[in-house]
Amino acid sequence: MKKSILFIFVSGFALMAGCTESEQRASVEELSLVSSIGFDLVDNQEMRMTVGIPQPAGESPVLTEAYSINTEMVQEGLVKLSSKADKMIVLNQLRTFLFSEAFAKSGKVTGVVEHFYRDSTVGNKVRIVIVKDQVEDVLKADYPENQHMDAYLNELFEPKLHTSFSPFTSIHDYINTQTSPVYHTMVPYLEKKGDSLEVTKVALFNSERMVDTITTEQSLLVQALVGLKKLSPLAVKFKDNEKDNQLFLEQIENRAKIKSNKNIESPKVNIDLNIKAVLVEYKGNRDLSKIGEYKKLEKEINKHLEKEIEDILKKLQELELDPVGLSESFRMHYKGKWTEEMTQKVIASLDYEVNVNMKVVNTGTLR
Repeated sequence: MKKSILFIFVSGFALMAGCTESEQRASVEELSLVSSIGFDLVDNQEMRMTVGIPQPAGESPVLTEAYSINTEMVQEGLVKLSSKADKMIVLNQLRTFLFSEAFAKSGKVTGVVEHFYRDSTVGNKVRIVIVKDQVEDVLKADYPENQHMDAYLNELFEPKLHTSFSPFTSIHDYINTQTSPVYHTMVPYLEKKGDSLEVTKVALFNSERMVDTITTEQSLLVQALVGLKKLSPLAVKFKDNEKDNQLFLEQIENRAKIKSNKNIESPKVNIDLNIKAVLVEYKGNRDLSKIGEYKKLEKEINKHLEKEIEDILKKLQELELDPVGLSESFRMHYKGKWTEEMTQKVIASLDYEVNVNMKVVNTGTLR
């Protein structure tokens, strides 16, 4: 009798578990696999959320459908979008977050990112992008050369050697710098130009707000200071130089060394960059068949890069921002809790000496 009761109990439990599992599962046809989510600022309360959803081949005239709604809360917005798309929204295939510049300057990006960072279905490698104008316009536009929006955005923000000027910030990188008292956040800045998209700048954040941008050329120098070993190709345009006009360098290898005086009351750092590169194009009056002229050209490149680095450090100093992490060389020698205010204090009064040692190791085609 006891065995019969036990069998009925186990069988009933198994049937109930099976029914519950079948109710939770949904077929692929019933799901909308979101690849990108964008946010525009409406007012202090509402935001406009737009999702990009790749469509199965042959089921829609467009390869990526985009839906938009106004909402005050992220999760509420996702439920509304599920109703609009007539399928349940799922985030397992999410690749890109896009925020308009106005949204980023409002200081609301971190709250949204933290919401998705807590979602176990969202991967840590999802990229974050700031868009100059309306995100909705970017996600709903037609791109004749790149009709599959999902693949287009994914390809655009996949790090490559020739785009290493950009930090290509992932959701993990964003949270890491937002919670660090030493580093300030940098995010790629996207513009729609005609029928295509282009990363034109890099956005700078002070705490949770976007405050300014730097050019991709300046961002490349910041990446060199951070310690990136392989840099993207670099075009150098000389100023106030009678012999050299411009040149182009490729296959750039970088080694950065930053040393501080450990004194936060009178902070000073020595920055040494040892760079090797291939000169592939040169416009100027030097006869580069002579070794001595190469040495003189290297000195001019060093002088130019040192001036460019000092200019970007001066701009960051005025903004009291430290995306490079220069204050880390002071924090590691400080006994006690380091705060973001201490980083700003060090950067604001920082004295620095920059030394660039460029070596041209080979030449390509010159003209």
